[in-house]
Amino acid sequence: MSVKHPAPAIEIVYDAPDGRLNEDAWLLMWAGPLGERVVFAAIDGATTRLTPPPLQQHLDALPVRLTPAAFSARVLRDAMARQVAAGTYNDLRSLILEGNAALRRELTEIFGDLTLEGMDFPDEVYDSLAHDPRLVRLGLPASVVTVAEFDPAEREIRWAHAGDTALLVAYDDGRIEMPASPESVQIDSELKRITQALREVHPAMTIGEIVQRPEIKQRNLHSALYHNYVDEHSLPQPSQGVGVVDGLPELRYFIQTGSVDLNGVSFVAVVSDGLEWPANADEVFADSLEDAAALCEGRRTHMVTQINRLGLQGYLRSLREAEALDSEHEQYPRFKTHDDATGVLLRFD
Repeated sequence: MSVKHPAPAIEIVYDAPDGRLNEDAWLLMWAGPLGERVVFAAIDGATTRLTPPPLQQHLDALPVRLTPAAFSARVLRDAMARQVAAGTYNDLRSLILEGNAALRRELTEIFGDLTLEGMDFPDEVYDSLAHDPRLVRLGLPASVVTVAEFDPAEREIRWAHAGDTALLVAYDDGRIEMPASPESVQIDSELKRITQALREVHPAMTIGEIVQRPEIKQRNLHSALYHNYVDEHSLPQPSQGVGVVDGLPELRYFIQTGSVDLNGVSFVAVVSDGLEWPANADEVFADSLEDAAALCEGRRTHMVTQINRLGLQGYLRSLREAEALDSEHEQYPRFKTHDDATGVLLRFD
């Protein structure tokens, strides 16, 4: 005899710092012949390194104010929503790929083609990029996404993922898993090395001041090269890059997929990186991967404990308070005091 399980309780947070446009997006829809499945996603718009003039003109003409990051996130959300509503998707990977294709169609209308020439940059900007066609990525609006589907018949969560959003799985026995893991480890480690070197030269500077240094900004600017990264022979290199929805076809090599058996699961959440409890300085600058992993595990345990005790909204308040108390970014090294924070949580206990 089959056991009938109650429907999961759902919690959503969607928050931006005061006075700032939220460049995240989220999705929650019911799917299947009887609306028995739940599709949910967290989408994080990535800050465009350089905004091409034709794109800015397009955004200025819209009835609502959008940044390139918010534009990308909303195009992806709307494309996925259309597919779920129509029941035309085969799997979650195809949801993301069709969202990427929808963004490509929009960008082709704006640029004519996804090339540096189509972006109509000023001559001095174009000349600084023209030596490497891959740098077109610096001008493409991009977003990252984790999308999941709850299937009550199979008692499982299926997921697909690209970028540094995440799937958080908490178990009744205290275990925590993040199977859709952020992909920016190599890029972050390079920024860490630069930050450490600057700290040695300028020991009196705070982390908040260091991340505003030209060396850091320049490295962050060119980190977009790793979006759907291809080498100098145009061959995709998933182990060296990060998957993003930016209209480029190479995304298909960077999407992760998987499933989670819900036996013993307390809750599952898709979250943008701004909703994760930040890594402290000991973790960021740890001497070994083992030390960093142990500190990361403790940080995620704290996050799950807070969510279980306070709910997702209460956890967000606790996160914002901790961030505000660290305005110099010394305890939690990061680029922004507050980031957009988005999450959709399904609770099964």
